[in-house]
Amino acid sequence: MSWLIGIPAVFFASLLSLRLAASFPLRIRFFCALRFIPFFVRQSFYGGVDVMRRALSRQQLLNPGLISYTTLLPEGSARIFFVNSISLLPGTLSAELHGNRVTVHTLDQGLPVWANLQRLEYQVAALMSISLKKKEGP
Repeated sequence: MSWLIGIPAVFFASLLSLRLAASFPLRIRFFCALRFIPFFVRQSFYGGVDVMRRALSRQQLLNPGLISYTTLLPEGSARIFFVNSISLLPGTLSAELHGNRVTVHTLDQGLPVWANLQRLEYQVAALMSISLKKKEGP
């Protein structure tokens, strides 16, 4: 039964993704992509290990909260890519995008979420050949 729902859902989601991609063209530099891939894999690994550690721990390792982050990325594909990539960071999930403000849910407010978001933002900017000014703390 799930295949009857799942296969059409994936098909229509793929069509919608391709349709939306046409309105937000990505301009990715090949050599920057080669630098982004190890960053992506490393952060995905750390994020998975972090969630696994918290889930398997006998102690409650949670101190959840919401963080508001202002991005310098321009509106469009770079910002959307950034927001969608936030969830690969350890203990984070993008919750809302309103203009240039991203609300991020974190599993632990003690994590260096702001620094991780800033590093991700600069990685995305480099990947898409966008120049950003350096930001000061939160």
